[in-house]
This record gives sequence, C-alpha cells and structure tokens, in this order.
Amino acid sequence: MFIAIRDVFLTQRYGFKSIIEGLRELGLNHIELHVDRNMNTIMGNVSDKASLNKVKEFLKSNDIEVCAVLLDNDFSARDIDSEIKYIVKACGVAYELNCNVVRINAFMRPIHTFTMKDYISKTVEYVRRCLDLTRGYNVSLAMENHGYIANDREFIREVLKGTSSDRFGLTLDTGNFYWYGYPLSELYEIYKEFAPYVKHTHMKNFTVEEGYKEERRLGLGIGRIQGAPLYEGDIDIKRTVKILHDAGYDYDLTLEDESLYRFDSRLWKEIIKKDIEHLRRALSAI
Repeated sequence: MFIAIRDVFLTQRYGFKSIIEGLRELGLNHIELHVDRNMNTIMGNVSDKASLNKVKEFLKSNDIEVCAVLLDNDFSARDIDSEIKYIVKACGVAYELNCNVVRINAFMRPIHTFTMKDYISKTVEYVRRCLDLTRGYNVSLAMENHGYIANDREFIREVLKGTSSDRFGLTLDTGNFYWYGYPLSELYEIYKEFAPYVKHTHMKNFTVEEGYKEERRLGLGIGRIQGAPLYEGDIDIKRTVKILHDAGYDYDLTLEDESLYRFDSRLWKEIIKKDIEHLRRALSAI
C-alpha cells in the first residue's frame, strides 16, 4: 500500500504553493485527480489529445502518479446517457494517464418513486453499460459509499453481486458509513465484508457525540457528528488499514480530511501533514 492525497488539498487554499511543492513537502508522489464534466483538472483541460499530452508531460516530468480519477457523475440525473458518456470519456483519460481506477458515484439524490430494488437494478444497469463501453481500457470503476443510497450495506452487496465484474469494485470511504449512521463497532465489520472489493480509498475520520457512538443514528447522523483529523477521530485508522491489508488490498490510502472547516485555515497545512504521518504510522504497524 502507498499513501496518496486528493489534488484539492495541494492548492494555495490549504497552504501549499503548488502541487509539486505540496507533494515534496509531504513526501508523496501519488494524487487522486478530479476530472469535472468539462474534462477540466487542476493541471488543465484534458478534453483533447493535445491538452491531455500536456498534462501527461507535466506528471511525468515531476514524477507524479495518478492513483485514481475522481468524477462528479450522478445516476439520479435525468440525462443518464450524458452521465455514462462522462464516465466513459474519463476512463479514456485515466487509461492515457496510466491510472487504473475511476471513482464513480451512484445516486446522489433520492428519486421518490424508486424502491431499493429500483436503485439497485438501475445502478447495475448503468455500471454494466459503462463497463461494456470501456472494455478496451484496463480501468476499473470504483463506486464510493457516498451520497443518498450508496452507504447502505444491502445496496452495496446487491450491486456488487449484480454487476459481478473484476473491473468493478468500491472506493472505500472510511468515514462515510459512520456519517450515514452505522455504530462505531459495526464499521469494522463493514470494512471486513467489503475489503475484498476495494479498488481505491478515501481515508477520513469523524467523531460522534458521547452517548451516540454505538447507536444507529437516523437522519444521516446530522447534528451529532463532525469531521475529525485522522489522528483524532473515533475511527481506528490503524485497525482499518490492517483490515484492508489482511484482505489482500495493496493500493492507495488517499487522504480526504473533511474536518478542516473546524479549524483556522492557517492550521490546515499542519493538520494535513499530521494526517499523512498518521497514515505512515498505520502502514508501519502492519
């Protein structure tokens, strides 16, 4: 396993002068690259061959590797064909960047006429379409436990079963199951269940108000949960990394700290550095 970071955290907003200087200061060379619907990235547009080649050259000349491409797709959109085209085009970009994982979303908003069965069947249908259209790429789709429905254990189980492809798996967000309302002790059971399907990760932590850590919280935990640095939250990151390791996972541990809003922005860079060191300690403990 290796440590990576979302590209957004390497911007001036978080205290880093540039991606290059941020990675050097943190001692990293892997990033998760956000690609928006217009094929824009933090390094420039990648919608055509010439612009993509510029990004490729920037990455190569600075010894930066893209461990995953992050998308904004939403299967609850009315124009599902556009969502699928976006995913397929991004898979082509990932392939060109020698990146073998694309993070996708399922349904980000509720569809009031849908039952759980509908959410499952439509997700399987859309993922299969994407996989069929990207057969020429050595790229996997990694659905994140994120958004309206994709933190539900039964939903994930059935989508994995229905899709049944080596090129489809999960972006395991270590914090989102807790945010969704699962009790703290149940998280490790969930990680163990889904660890064999993990293609990519978002390493995140939260803290829940005393008295509610082992409760099944309703309403997505609103009002009783807040982001925490990796080294201060309720979730045992070392234990989580070991669960992944024991399941044979050997890819990225990508930092995604959603606690920074709680702190003065002048502290953000130091918190990120301490998060990275916490991940290093977790890896060294395996």
